[in-house]
Order: sequence, then structure tokens, then C-alpha cells
Amino acid sequence: MRNILRSITGVGMNMDTRRVLVVDDDRDVREILFTVLQQRGISVDSAMNGREALDLIAQHQYMVVVLDLMMPEVDGFTVLETLQAAGTLPVVLVLTAADPGLTERLDPTLIHGLIRKPFDPDEVADVIAACAEIRGRSAFETMAIAAMLAGGPLVTWLAK
Repeated sequence: MRNILRSITGVGMNMDTRRVLVVDDDRDVREILFTVLQQRGISVDSAMNGREALDLIAQHQYMVVVLDLMMPEVDGFTVLETLQAAGTLPVVLVLTAADPGLTERLDPTLIHGLIRKPFDPDEVADVIAACAEIRGRSAFETMAIAAMLAGGPLVTWLAK
């Protein structure tokens, strides 16, 4: 984990302003999001678990990370904790079918939105694309604008 932290906080990483990481152990989810995001001109990397995600995050800077919570090896909670410890938080959208009790464990200061499975791929892609475009804004502004652009109540706010 230390090497990953060093890599994540390292300098000299390539910044692709429209690069997104999709992390989910469900191959169909990864492939669907990969396809709809590429159709919008977004560079997409995918990982099937948190360990792969952390390796990719150490190599690239992402504007948006779409993160499943429940995965083998390293789960989404651990990925979030590692990103927080490194001090480099992209826009994080949690993608989950987990029950509300589990999602209540999420720290709302670390994530920008919650997308429930099943979802409409085009709506999710619209939100992700909007977030990638306006990444330079604050977290609240980013999600507010993305929700407006997507035109629907797709994202559940976690602020309490």
C-alpha cells in the first residue's frame, strides 16, 4: 500500500482532461460504461477490483472514478481510503447495488454522488461526461451541474 501511495502522490503523471476510470467486478458493467463513454470521446480505463484500480491510479490522473463498493481483493471503501490518504481525490461516483445500510458508511466528503444499480447507461454516461468536463470546479458545483445536464434525479446526494 505504501508504494501505491507514493505513486499516487508522485509528480510527472500525464493529465488527460477527459480520462475516466471504471472500477467494477461485473464485466458487463465495465463494458457497457466503456462503450457509452468512448462514444462521447472520453478515454476510459477499467479495473475489475480495487487492487487493479489503485495500480491504474498510480499511473494516471483521472478526472472521474466510477467505483463499485463490493469487489473481491480490495473493495471500494479501501480505494477511497487510499485516495484520501494520498490527498488526490478525483470526482468519485460510487456505483452500487448495496443496501442503504452499507452506503451509509460512506464519507460524503470523499464522494460526489451515488448511482444505484441497475442504471441507464446513457444517463450515467451523461453525468460522467459532465463531471469530466467541469472537473476544475468544486465538488458541489460539479455534481449540481452534472445533475442538471443529465436532466434527472440520477444522483443521490449524501450530504447530511
